[in-house]
Amino acid sequence: MAGDFNPNALAGLQRGGDSAVAYSAPPGAAGLGDRTGKPPAPALPEGPPLSSLEQPPEMVSGYAKVHFSQLAGFKYRPPPQPVPAGEAPPDAVAQVPELIRRLDGRKVVLSGFMLPLKLENGFATEFFLLSNSSLCCYGIMPEMNEWIHVRMRAEGLPPVQDVPVFLAGKLQVKARWEGGYLTGIYDMEGHGLLKSR
Repeated sequence: MAGDFNPNALAGLQRGGDSAVAYSAPPGAAGLGDRTGKPPAPALPEGPPLSSLEQPPEMVSGYAKVHFSQLAGFKYRPPPQPVPAGEAPPDAVAQVPELIRRLDGRKVVLSGFMLPLKLENGFATEFFLLSNSSLCCYGIMPEMNEWIHVRMRAEGLPPVQDVPVFLAGKLQVKARWEGGYLTGIYDMEGHGLLKSR
């Protein structure tokens, strides 16, 4: 887990239905997906709908409480990739609803599941915050709006998996391109964990 994330590793994943998958079940494996060997799509995140962002958010210790059900509350269609070297990438955030784009630069807090990317002295200093635990543990590639790339501002956090964390930080809604591939639309400067409410 130590080391940097390689966005090009995602480029070779197969595309199946609405989810990219890096998983192949044995033929006839019961309960693991359909006959094509693809795992079942994870359930949409539970919580308030995207439209609830029209109302003032609940504040928790100075952070606006948001939910993955809001951030993932629309169908995101990634632009064609890879973008040829020397060519400007398309505006990959244009299709993100204005209600979400308004959160850019705001201090927010939300619940999600950690997938550590970089460890320093036993603490996760860089990780994905995922909407669903099955997105990291069962080979199901999340949709672009179902995760946040987090870099901690100061010291890291204990690397916990399969347990939801309530993370506070500064959200950025912006396209991140690496090597001609879109690697994310949500970033966060992580500030720390809060008690869940």
